[in-house]
Amino acid sequence: MPDITLAHAQELIAAADRAGREAGVKAVFAVLDKGANLVAFARTDGAWLASNELAVAKARTSVMFEAPTAGLAAPIQIGQPALHFDHIHAGGLLLVGGGVPIVDDDGRLIGGLGVSGGAPEQDAAIAEAAIA
Repeated sequence: MPDITLAHAQELIAAADRAGREAGVKAVFAVLDKGANLVAFARTDGAWLASNELAVAKARTSVMFEAPTAGLAAPIQIGQPALHFDHIHAGGLLLVGGGVPIVDDDGRLIGGLGVSGGAPEQDAAIAEAAIA
């Protein structure tokens, strides 16, 4: 299987940083490979330190589910069981907007991008803009 390169990861972070600046969001960006291992990481000056772990967790979640995390954040319905991964720890997952899978030209998963710093909708839009 193909894997994401450092150069590709850095290009995605640069694109996410541009999108974040345009949105006025100080954010953190994490790119993981298809095995959920960190390839590249960057934090905008002034971004919240808490966003470091959140960006990695969003990227990890997008890799593990091979889906954008925004689509995994189903609303809670009273009286129905809910699946929660909203805590951060080693190997943690986060079901909130801002994580997107990265695929190659053939549609095969090669990694994930996580963005954290704004509202979940802002983080999702920044991540989507970066991979477009």
